[in-house]
Amino acid sequence: MKKIIKINWALLAVMLLFASSSCESNEEDDINPADTDNSGYFLKAKVDGKIVEFKTETLLSVEIEPGSNGTYSLALSGGRQSSGQNSLEESIAVILTETSPIKEKTYTGLVPFEFGLKGVLLGYALDVEYIAYTTDVKNPNVNLEITEIKPNFVKGKFKEVVIDFLSGKTKTITEGEFFAPRRN
Repeated sequence: MKKIIKINWALLAVMLLFASSSCESNEEDDINPADTDNSGYFLKAKVDGKIVEFKTETLLSVEIEPGSNGTYSLALSGGRQSSGQNSLEESIAVILTETSPIKEKTYTGLVPFEFGLKGVLLGYALDVEYIAYTTDVKNPNVNLEITEIKPNFVKGKFKEVVIDFLSGKTKTITEGEFFAPRRN
């Protein structure tokens, strides 16, 4: 049990580090509502029934890369920057790790394997709660459908129930959808 919790915290730390590092940008551009709709890119979902949507292009990112150990990964993140700060008010991140190239198809579940965890890891953070929710490794109920991969963007859908391992609180993420720019 302790090993699973440590793995979850390590994955969450990597996920949040990725989300925050991919969001470095000019603060004024990120929080100006007039600039958010110009690109057409978005990441949106219902979190416990409430619509959450990110449209600021500089805070959206997808990377698809082969790993050095025979794995392949997709990392998607989106967020909303806190007004006047360099932190994220709210964010969603999805990490997919596979042993074959990432392609247009549906991916489900999360299982241990030789290099960590294989499958889909979803995370959600809301700054005012001071809690980060992530995929439950013991009971992963996650679904990622990649509908289109192009050199400049990736489209898809996702859903899952995520958990905060310290408190046991959960969030249900449904109707997740993205059209995000590729950064590699």
